[in-house]
Amino acid sequence: MERVELKNRAKDQLRGNWGIAIGGVLLAAIFIDLDVIYNIAERFGLERVTLSVPVNLLSIFLGGVISTGLCKLLLNIATKREKPNVENIFSYFDIYLKTLGLNILISIAVIIGSILFIIPGIIVALMFSQAFFILAEDRSKSITECLSESAEMMKGYKWEFFVLELSFIGWWIVSALTLGIGGLWVAPYQKVTEANFYLNLKVSNKKLY
Repeated sequence: MERVELKNRAKDQLRGNWGIAIGGVLLAAIFIDLDVIYNIAERFGLERVTLSVPVNLLSIFLGGVISTGLCKLLLNIATKREKPNVENIFSYFDIYLKTLGLNILISIAVIIGSILFIIPGIIVALMFSQAFFILAEDRSKSITECLSESAEMMKGYKWEFFVLELSFIGWWIVSALTLGIGGLWVAPYQKVTEANFYLNLKVSNKKLY
């Protein structure tokens, strides 16, 4: 499916769901996006240096479980399997250790790749980019299954996904011109588009599903 089709489908799916999408993505970002956490902290007069350790620990220990929950919310918006709600984001604490392990392994792999050179780090991140969607759809899958299935799904599609992500740069520039306010709409738009990319990958990898 072409990028334009994925984006148009996301916009159609967001009609009537903008409120929950904006709220859900913003809530998830508070736990997993370091820049968001730092910006909030600075508004309360706290220094980045002081918060670097606790903020990074927060991202490590909650990033996996919140990312998996966010994927469920995005998939519910994209597929209408269930009514999307904020509770989706906190619905995977029953498999917390699995989400933690998945988050740590992906982070370590990306860091090692980045140390070797930036490009290997990007490739690893793209390779495992679908792991949380996979776990969100089937919580019975193991960490290794999520990683191996993501790697298999992304064979031949890494560049396509990379370009899809780059295609949102223009929107983020516009968001910057609005002092970040536009990002409240850009982020859900991008995330739901990513969910559609995942669903399209599943169709292209029928042997896995």
